[in-house]
Amino acid sequence: MKRALVIRLSSLGDVVLASSVIEPLKRAGYRVEFLTFRPFGELFRNHPGVSRVLETSREELRGLSNLKSFAEGLKGYDAVFDLQDNLRTKLMRPFIPAKVFVYPKRALLRRLMVVFKPFKAKWLYVPELYGEALKRAGIGAESLRPKLYPGKEELNKVKKLLPAGNAVAVAPGAKWEGKRYPVEKFKEVVKLLKSKGFTVLVVGGREEFELGEALKEEGAENLCGKLSLSESLALLSLVKGVISNDSAVVHMARAVKTPVVAVFGPTHPAFGFAPYPDEGVAVTLNLPCSPCSLHGKTSCTHRRCFNIEPERVVGELLRLVESGSRKEEGVEVKTATG
Repeated sequence: MKRALVIRLSSLGDVVLASSVIEPLKRAGYRVEFLTFRPFGELFRNHPGVSRVLETSREELRGLSNLKSFAEGLKGYDAVFDLQDNLRTKLMRPFIPAKVFVYPKRALLRRLMVVFKPFKAKWLYVPELYGEALKRAGIGAESLRPKLYPGKEELNKVKKLLPAGNAVAVAPGAKWEGKRYPVEKFKEVVKLLKSKGFTVLVVGGREEFELGEALKEEGAENLCGKLSLSESLALLSLVKGVISNDSAVVHMARAVKTPVVAVFGPTHPAFGFAPYPDEGVAVTLNLPCSPCSLHGKTSCTHRRCFNIEPERVVGELLRLVESGSRKEEGVEVKTATG
């Protein structure tokens, strides 16, 4: 059987989205292996389409000699797919003893969207960009979706955390503070969800613990920093729905087919990180000044992009949960008026 290696080292959300190429590769007759940074590999250990997970770290790949040595050790592959395409993997590629296919990153177009706002009319979809790398290898890659499989052990553990009745998850954190929907608005989201009979679970890393404590004041249960990545994935697979900032939690929910509402502020769904309508809804005010940041690091003081009413956010989740409606193509974007 042919062997393929998929490389996506970071960041977490991008690694999750890279799962979208696994099943097309398997259908094409490849034994698929996945290379990523620790601890992201744990998300793939139960994937039936992944025969082996390789994990490394920034420290192990520091310096050209280490990169060269590591790349030369990637032997026996018929095809390698570089879905990272940063300086590190660019330096590795000449030493990998296999044909390497690279995805079109479209970084310039994203930057143009920030500088020249009308460029956001040209939407990107990250799974489709990853699929282009497969097409360059002659492999069909249509309607790609991220897909991950929680483990039984993790499912059994988190089931004990789920109270009786409907539970939803909220994720108030994000790598950059500028991407965070204001905590006071998230508090209102929790109140509204509680009034609808939902149990609200706050998910995130240790760095989001204080945000979780703030939402705990409104009756949410704070799980920030208490679950591993694979346990968080299992939890997201069991809740009725998820509300999140533009962060990795959006893509983890997508990967386990849990409806998700993604709230966008200084970034924009056009960058390629919005859910498709069979996965959820992207909510944005779509202001003339948007997007003002590529990753959410912004010096903006007025933050009008987050003048999104909590009622709107909760209403979108209720619609997804109650209707279960799905569409096959495109992405659904909700503005303040539409």
